[in-house]
Amino acid sequence: MHAYKNSRKRLFQYITENKMKRGDRFPAETELAEILGISRLTLREAMNALKQEGVISAIQGKGTFVSFDYHYIPNFLNLNKSVTEMIVDNGYTCSTSLFQKKLVKAGQDAAEGLDIPEGSDVLVCERIRLADGVPVVYSFDHLGAQLASHFLEITDMEFSLYNFVEEKCGIEIGLCMTEILPVAADENLAEKLEVSLHTPLLKFKVRVQDVYCNPLIYAEEYLRADKFKFIANRRR
Repeated sequence: MHAYKNSRKRLFQYITENKMKRGDRFPAETELAEILGISRLTLREAMNALKQEGVISAIQGKGTFVSFDYHYIPNFLNLNKSVTEMIVDNGYTCSTSLFQKKLVKAGQDAAEGLDIPEGSDVLVCERIRLADGVPVVYSFDHLGAQLASHFLEITDMEFSLYNFVEEKCGIEIGLCMTEILPVAADENLAEKLEVSLHTPLLKFKVRVQDVYCNPLIYAEEYLRADKFKFIANRRR
């Protein structure tokens, strides 16, 4: 898995560094593996996965091509990735320009997401995540009681919340229900994400449970629609 992630990251770095766009062709497999410093087998596995995601395409006898605009961060909707993983796995450097912990009163959505009474005190992590220095996600993570005490010790602004849950808290993440809504940037969101007023955004309302269906996190995330591309693999 580590080798696959590394090769995927290197592929996206190659795309961005060479300013490749939709329709541009990759070098031959042997040459590309040498350029990226990975084995042909690992490269082939990564490229096959990216073909399934619609990120690249292959035409027999002609080569392998970029099939998306490189400035998007593409992700599969059937994979539950953290914001950090979405950014890093696609070859971007992830950083944080805002990191704030605060205690708030749970609104209706947060109360339902965490299965607590509305108006209960709940710990929230507010963050702005950047990809290569550009703000792309503004998020509010409401933490369930079993995470809150551990989270108070966190000082690293660049931490991954899912890694924190699994590695620091020793909790296995289970079901993640995500509702995606189109919204327009108000003055606050426009300022936070450095976009114009009324710019289209994607709002994610996320309910994360452990493998025993206990609520862990209720998150509200605002993603720049000009920076993300989401792919759904659907079957009849």
